[in-house]
Amino acid sequence: MGTVTATAIPSQAASTGHKPTIAPNAVVVASNLHNPRGVRVQPDGSLVVAEAGTTLATCPPPPANQRNSCLGFTGSLYRVAGSSKGRVVTGLPSEQINQDYGTSVLTRVAGAVQADYAGDGTFQVSYGLSGAPADRAALGAGSEPLGSLSTSKGKVLGDLAEHELEHNPDAADGITGGPFSNPWEFAKDGKDFLVTDAGANDLIRVHADGTTSTEFLFPNNISANPATSDPQTPVGQLQAVPTGIVRGHDGAFYIADMSGMEQGKSRIWRYVPGSQPTVIATGLTDVLGLALDPHSNDLIALSYGTGTSSNPGPGALNRISTSTGAVTAIQTTTPLVAPAGLAVTSNGDVYVTSNTQGSTGELLKFPAS
Repeated sequence: MGTVTATAIPSQAASTGHKPTIAPNAVVVASNLHNPRGVRVQPDGSLVVAEAGTTLATCPPPPANQRNSCLGFTGSLYRVAGSSKGRVVTGLPSEQINQDYGTSVLTRVAGAVQADYAGDGTFQVSYGLSGAPADRAALGAGSEPLGSLSTSKGKVLGDLAEHELEHNPDAADGITGGPFSNPWEFAKDGKDFLVTDAGANDLIRVHADGTTSTEFLFPNNISANPATSDPQTPVGQLQAVPTGIVRGHDGAFYIADMSGMEQGKSRIWRYVPGSQPTVIATGLTDVLGLALDPHSNDLIALSYGTGTSSNPGPGALNRISTSTGAVTAIQTTTPLVAPAGLAVTSNGDVYVTSNTQGSTGELLKFPAS
């Protein structure tokens, strides 16, 4: 708004043989998570969930028909290792955003989106923002990691919000109202990172020295309902909203976009650095997480919803063939309520964060057989 990332290209692709069956009923692995976002399998086989944080009792309501934000330090990283589970990092920066729509006030929390162990006692963490560097600065001291890729100790590895301020690449696609940054997921590429910015509609390379460059600007999609176009987008077009990214068994990066959250418009991209990205699958809705099937060259995709942008409905899981683009639904009976994170383990177990809007979030496991 998921998955193991590799630092080197495997010498050969995974087997295209057995594809394990995924049980339709989920087991609740963890509950009472605080606005959970991404879940990642770590090198030791454990799982780490990024929690954006909680709301603040001290945050005042917004002015009529306006928005306000408050800084908190309620974000955390939740680790599951066998029967051991609990928060291993707390006090991460978070942002409570209150929007008055006239008839109602919507409150949400932005913060940690994805976390991977860095190997030195810290984690690499991507943070959402939904704004520009000035919005971040207005929150006060300690807000610097928001809108960036940082370590869990607060060192900024790459400032995506600042990159958006300086370059605003999607202005070339006719997107107005910028700069606007909302980083989502990241993947390693050698010593660099590739990070999707759902607000800026681009893929950003974070270099080892902390500098950033635009890797790819996702083009607008075409709306099936031009009359309902976003006023910040050319008529009849949809902002790309790139989200999930994972490195495939073939060494290419696979990236999902939500395409304005319009039903059936999500695209799955294949990208080899230095070449032109291509769309390999379409027809999905609100895809915000991708993972690798460990036993084939397929992707597993997580949809935030399957309905319209105003009524997304339940989420969904789908299998995508990277060779043909064919999409096959994965049947589940456990409801996916505003899911946000996806991971698949080496034996094919599928993990999803669900109920992600509030402090009653869950980590669900759909066992493989």
